[in-house]
Amino acid sequence: MNRISEALLEKKVALTDQLGIDVDWVEAFAFAWLARQAIHKKTSNLPAVTGAKGERILGAIFPS
Repeated sequence: MNRISEALLEKKVALTDQLGIDVDWVEAFAFAWLARQAIHKKTSNLPAVTGAKGERILGAIFPS
């Protein structure tokens, strides 16, 4: 957290529990958000961060 705070001096950095999200739920929230983006056919990557050649819809939904 200290290194992140130092790297992002102009941004507020907080633990998820301070925002009402238990640390044990963070991964589930992330996957739920990725699923939501895929369902709505919205991109969910950041090419500037990942180095990808463009924005992409990540994952796929396979109805039964």
